[in-house]
Amino acid sequence: MRRVLSILVLIVTVSCVADCGAPDAQRPQPRTGPGQDTAENRPEMPVEPKAPQTVKEGDVWIPPMPSMESIAPSPGWVTSGPDVPPMPITLLRLPRTNISRAKFPAIDFHVHARGLQTSEAYESLIRLMDSIGMGAIVNLNGGTGEDLDAALRAGEPYRDRVANFITFSAEGINEPGWSERFAAEMERAFKAGARGMKVAKTLGQGAKNPDGTFIQADDPRLDPIWAMAAKYDRPVMIHTSDSIGRFYPIGPKNERYEAGLWRRPGDTEGNLYRTGPPHEVIEKARENMHRKHPKTRFVNAHMAMLYYDPQKLAHLLDTYPNADVEISATVQDLGRAPRMWRDFILEYQDRILFGTDGNPNRNADDFWTPHWRYLETYDEYFYHPAQVRTEGGSPGHGRWNISGVGLPDSVLRKVYYENALRHLPSLRPSIEKQLAARGSR
Repeated sequence: MRRVLSILVLIVTVSCVADCGAPDAQRPQPRTGPGQDTAENRPEMPVEPKAPQTVKEGDVWIPPMPSMESIAPSPGWVTSGPDVPPMPITLLRLPRTNISRAKFPAIDFHVHARGLQTSEAYESLIRLMDSIGMGAIVNLNGGTGEDLDAALRAGEPYRDRVANFITFSAEGINEPGWSERFAAEMERAFKAGARGMKVAKTLGQGAKNPDGTFIQADDPRLDPIWAMAAKYDRPVMIHTSDSIGRFYPIGPKNERYEAGLWRRPGDTEGNLYRTGPPHEVIEKARENMHRKHPKTRFVNAHMAMLYYDPQKLAHLLDTYPNADVEISATVQDLGRAPRMWRDFILEYQDRILFGTDGNPNRNADDFWTPHWRYLETYDEYFYHPAQVRTEGGSPGHGRWNISGVGLPDSVLRKVYYENALRHLPSLRPSIEKQLAARGSR
């Protein structure tokens, strides 16, 4: 483990910064006149909610989620425009672990590698993987039909490094016989070499019934789909629900707005407050799906989108043995509470998989390395692997920094590759070969 145990650099030169020791004439003077910083002019600042009277002094309690009304902007509010302030550069002199490759050959269970239909595309991807210490990836964009066949043909020589999944499609779900047709396509795909299936968040907040209601994961038409995955013992990588901020009103109190979403006038893309089902409806349907299909192995993407509520996530894992989770696109949130989530990962170390939601075009320094830094070190206050960057460079899903959880090697191995190998046992020889080559077997 790459924990920073001590700061080896001794600061021997003490320098005065800002106005330290400066004559009074050179010091910044208090503002006066209109707009001066007075108690009357300061905006109301949020405060920590008070514990109920039933909570004893020193006891721990969990505040409820904020109400929709508390997040909603004032009447007549309009967006300030597309500009998002750039992330400030920290002036803290903090220790940093020199890290560029994963400590062990990680299996990234969440990669979008569209266009893997030629040997050149695979070779380029393998070079990237080797440079960052990635042992293998799951390509969730295998597609269906001819697209999947092309990916599998071109990928045959690389089956030890790339696992192609069939991609679920709800197209035609309202037509008679859809369940049987898609289940048959799944069976054909599995026999041809697809290692599992990816289900996107279209299920739950996109696909609709003829009456306009949203089709949820526990819909009876999906029962043959989940059963087919169980028949061939293939994992279902499923993304249901969404970032919790998307279910709240758009406004400056919504942290996703502050991070850069919905800043253009009239932009509501991806916001579900008025147009989508409540997240509780999606979450309940997901639980029903797990309950109805105990023999189907589900890997819930993005920590089941419950990164905001570890108690809910613990309930899901405790209740349904067929539920696993992966961490992609949640590191920016988990890293805000590193001690709590470190304890959680240690507690559920056999149920958590590594994932990034990355693609072959992502930059190593600002995307891949922060994942290694988060999991392997105790580094503090560093840039997280942003899924989206605003025009000014700020991370669009969280305009903040994070700290690492410094997992012990035994747990790091599970998160990086051992848990994934339970779902993808055919990758084991490749991972063991890479471990031996690194001398870390």
